[in-house]
Amino acid sequence: VPIGWTNDASGQEISWLMPNLGGWFTGLTERYAMLNNWLENGRSVMKAYWLTGFTNAQGFLTGMRQEVTRQNKKSQWALDDVISHTEVLAVDMERVRDVPDEGQNIWGLFVEGGRWSRQDSRLEEAEPKKLFMPMPAIFVTATTVRDLKGMGINYGPNGPYNAAVYKYPKRNDRYLIFRLMLKTEVHPYHWKLRGVCLTAQTD
Repeated sequence: VPIGWTNDASGQEISWLMPNLGGWFTGLTERYAMLNNWLENGRSVMKAYWLTGFTNAQGFLTGMRQEVTRQNKKSQWALDDVISHTEVLAVDMERVRDVPDEGQNIWGLFVEGGRWSRQDSRLEEAEPKKLFMPMPAIFVTATTVRDLKGMGINYGPNGPYNAAVYKYPKRNDRYLIFRLMLKTEVHPYHWKLRGVCLTAQTD
């Protein structure tokens, strides 16, 4: 992929990095389709957003948190006190029925080093010879620490696994999008030692 298509003159990344031109162009057409659908038809048709389709996925999630904060203006939420909250849904993007009132549904993530059990809604061991496993759609919203504690969410006997979500399989802070909590029946250190994380693409 020509460097001029992925980076501007200052070296800033303006497009997703891909190992070959075919994959890059396929991604370009899929991103165009999603963004054009959003532009032409409005948010009412966007039941779930393809997170990989955003060059700046962090900006999309920050905008979502700002919007949810404004929706809770009566509760006097401050943007500095708002945190992300996620729920892994039991269905894929195609079967998401409704647009949420607050927050957004995202899809297109893969779990590396483990797998998500849809039946039990928890993190489990990876299948043999399968490095990446697709995740179902994920509901992402914003809340406060106090309200999150009030929800009484059961993440398992030892608490949740705090999984990092990266743009690429390259793991560094530059490509970190955000973090989400995953339910696990074993201790979170079990998954940490296995290097389990989520990625927005597998190449």
